[in-house]
Amino acid sequence: MKLGVQVVSEVNRAQGQTWLAGGLGPGSLLDDRFSITDVICNGGMASIFKANDLQSGGRVVAIKIPHQMVEADPTLFTRFETEEKIGGELEHPAILKFYPVKNKSRMYLVMEYLEGKTLYQLLRERRTLPEEEALALASRICQPLQYLHDRGILHRDLKPENIMLCTDGTMRLMDFGIARLAHARRMTFIGFAPGTPHYMAPERVNGKRGDVRTDIYSLGAMLYEMLTGRIPFNQEDVTAIMNARVTGDPDPLRRLNPAISRQAEEIVLQAMERDPDKRFATAVEMQGALDNPTQVKVTGRSERLEPSTPFKRGLRKARTIFLWAILPVIIQVLLFFLIWHHLKGHGK
Repeated sequence: MKLGVQVVSEVNRAQGQTWLAGGLGPGSLLDDRFSITDVICNGGMASIFKANDLQSGGRVVAIKIPHQMVEADPTLFTRFETEEKIGGELEHPAILKFYPVKNKSRMYLVMEYLEGKTLYQLLRERRTLPEEEALALASRICQPLQYLHDRGILHRDLKPENIMLCTDGTMRLMDFGIARLAHARRMTFIGFAPGTPHYMAPERVNGKRGDVRTDIYSLGAMLYEMLTGRIPFNQEDVTAIMNARVTGDPDPLRRLNPAISRQAEEIVLQAMERDPDKRFATAVEMQGALDNPTQVKVTGRSERLEPSTPFKRGLRKARTIFLWAILPVIIQVLLFFLIWHHLKGHGK
């Protein structure tokens, strides 16, 4: 009986992934070129499949296919167009490679297939990294980040899930869905700047444009987690996280992990300054500190940290931000069920 339930569950899961991707799944042939062999992951906006590119001698690739509800949402669909445009223009050994495809029958992205694990997965396994390893990894991330900034591109969604640590020892920076040119015309999403609250810079929470120092803040937040095993501002909900980030500073790192050097703590806290003018000005500058921590001057930042203001003053604003943040999600869910009911009706 248990086996039967498991088989039905696996069939339903596979059918769900296939339906979300518009009927595509393992065994499908996309545009008479890509033979899909396996499911890599199934996220909230897209499914990623492993496939063989029949026009390039069977090269193994990863194909990112947006869910049907995403294709029906102009705002979310724009993220895929942005990722394809920016990703296709980048050529760096530490940035995920995109393969151009002409005359596509639908929206999808073709990327190099990588074996390994994300930084998120690594931290779930190990919780913290030794200081030397954490600083070295952050330094490696600075390299592709500076490459982007030199070309006027802001990533805007740096987080452990977007750092792939490959089995061959290389690394890739991924996901350019909300990246943009630093001086491009500002795109209006529904009331809220997109990104991941746990790693988002205060100016982004406040809806400001941001610059290269916005990415530096996010890298600092990632390094904070690598060293302490905790996400900075890990409050109980999204509104509390955003309020804490704009009204106060993170806890001192050495209070959470006394083994951390004062120099490493100084580097992280400088990267995570609420005032962008007090952060590292460039990724190259931050990399210099990461590569030479013993030469970092300890300024006493950890003694000057201010606790976040309780919700009172910022509550109304935080609630408003949160409501605008979840509105696109509500719209996605409604579209999902409308499409589902439509297709279900046609299937009868």
